[in-house]
Amino acid sequence: MSPAFAGSKRAQDFLQLVVGHALVGEYDSLRERMIGAEMFGRPIDYDTGSDSVVRVKATEVRKKLAQYYLEASSSPVRIELPSGSYVPKFGFSPVETVEVVPGPSSAAALTSPWTPEAASERTGEAGIKLPSAIPDASIVLPRSVVWQRAARAFLTRRVLWIGLVLLAVAAYFGVRRYFGSGDAIPIHSIAILPMENHSGIPSQEYFADGMTNELVSDLSQVSTLSITPVATVMNYKGTRKTAAEVGRALSVDGVVEESIMREGSRVLIYVSFTAVKTDHVIWFHSYVRDLKTALAWQGEVSHAIVKEINLAVTPQAQTRYRANRPIDAVAQDLFLHGKYLLEAEDCANAADYFRAALNIDFNYPQAQAALAFCDGHLGESDRIDSSDAFLMQKVEATRAIELDSSLAEGHAELANAYINLNWDWAAAGTEFRRALELSHKSASIHEEYERYLVRTGRVRETLSEVQKNEDLDPFSSRLYHLEGFILYYCRQYDQALLLIEKVRTLDIPAPNWHLLLGEIYAEKGSYADSISEFSRAGTRPQALGHLGNVYARSGKTDAATAVISQLEDTVKNEGIGRYEIALVYAGMGKKAEAFKWLEESYRTHDEGITYIKVEPCLDPLRGDPRFDDLLSRVGLTQ
Repeated sequence: MSPAFAGSKRAQDFLQLVVGHALVGEYDSLRERMIGAEMFGRPIDYDTGSDSVVRVKATEVRKKLAQYYLEASSSPVRIELPSGSYVPKFGFSPVETVEVVPGPSSAAALTSPWTPEAASERTGEAGIKLPSAIPDASIVLPRSVVWQRAARAFLTRRVLWIGLVLLAVAAYFGVRRYFGSGDAIPIHSIAILPMENHSGIPSQEYFADGMTNELVSDLSQVSTLSITPVATVMNYKGTRKTAAEVGRALSVDGVVEESIMREGSRVLIYVSFTAVKTDHVIWFHSYVRDLKTALAWQGEVSHAIVKEINLAVTPQAQTRYRANRPIDAVAQDLFLHGKYLLEAEDCANAADYFRAALNIDFNYPQAQAALAFCDGHLGESDRIDSSDAFLMQKVEATRAIELDSSLAEGHAELANAYINLNWDWAAAGTEFRRALELSHKSASIHEEYERYLVRTGRVRETLSEVQKNEDLDPFSSRLYHLEGFILYYCRQYDQALLLIEKVRTLDIPAPNWHLLLGEIYAEKGSYADSISEFSRAGTRPQALGHLGNVYARSGKTDAATAVISQLEDTVKNEGIGRYEIALVYAGMGKKAEAFKWLEESYRTHDEGITYIKVEPCLDPLRGDPRFDDLLSRVGLTQ
């Protein structure tokens, strides 16, 4: 260790950091703001004008370098840190003779100076960035130029160049591991905290949340790594707790923290990985990306984290990382905005953003799959004509798979389209199983699979899947909401009530239970309570149909007839509500009218028809040959 640097660990660290970034071509990381965040822990948006920590340390390093070279008798490599810059320059001692190898080039090209910008223009094998001016002469050069050409020749000798890079990177990361040497502990579970938006623009939250979701999706491909669901970690958004405190609360081994700052078309991203047991940051990196390539960083981060904890990435994930392609910046922005709205359950507006993204970049598989989900959901919830919705869902899901066959969401939406449009339960099962193979830790795909299982009447498998999904995401309001309806379809009404009580004790947003409670109370014979709940469940056909059914079963025939009239108007004006009219007639005991509307529902591919095997409201029709025939045509059997 030189006397100049021996007494200053920070100066050593600073020099290793800037040299390490320069040698691997990470010049974007050699800016004052980024060095301040990476080395000194400053927030990404800190005021560099009033906080001069980087400038002060750089000045100290320049003085120590000057002192070192003044004292050193000789040095084959000289490192300079020019004033006003944090990009180091390298000089090499002159050599006496150089054997010049003839080659087709001009002297002008040979004498062009080496700069970081020029270096970034060429990339050698293994991704090592090389200077753009390399020795390739056909003339004899003056001695004053010869040693410069020899120095550049030295840089082009791959073994020596890679050796320099490896030494620098080893030193660079060795400094970090010095502080976390006790972190070599098994890590099998991690939480990825919501990305902090330091752009200073609240409307950019969609971008930060979208990037978090994409990183969770990528890391979920790790075969033996347990990822805390997004819905759970969202409770810690903006928390003042440390990463280790959050990790202990979530019972995980490691915590990933992210922050992002967007400046026009440039995105600055910082990611750190903390081992909870020791409270040490064992991995940290910064990224500067153009907006159109920002999504590619999750794959880099995923690989880096996996490498740190010695876990294997699935072949499917490796394929997806390798297959990443540049995405139009505007299209990506629209996609992330749509995903943000989707998380807020605003499917109608989210679909508009996905369509806008596809208008710009038609070959965008994630946007295609997301649009397929929206159209299917809007059709299932009677927001748009179901026949049109399910046809679009199938076309969009098929297109998503054509673009990326490893996209689990595309297979899941194709499965739903097979059910909604074709009642092809076998094909749907195949697609769901494929989706789960590709993303077996995706809570949303497990939810879709649960809905598939319950409609086929496979109660035991359904309840097993419900428990499995609850273990994956124990704090998801949406999951518990679906679980309640599944218990209803499985005729486990008391268990559904217990579930509702359990969720009320959890610190999560309360789902809207009115529709489910109305259905449960109806099946338990508490008609007054059921009517009260349905009256607060809204005026869409699904709520109206069940309300009319309860009116009929409780002897309120006039009220039931009024609901039928209301639903007939909805059918005329919006093309939806046929299945719900059948529910009301079933409650009245008018089988002929009920089957008439069930046939209408079948003809128009009403989503409700896929639930006829398990819907309790249709129990009065079971045993009738017409019902068995309808079940068979929908692809279901008793």
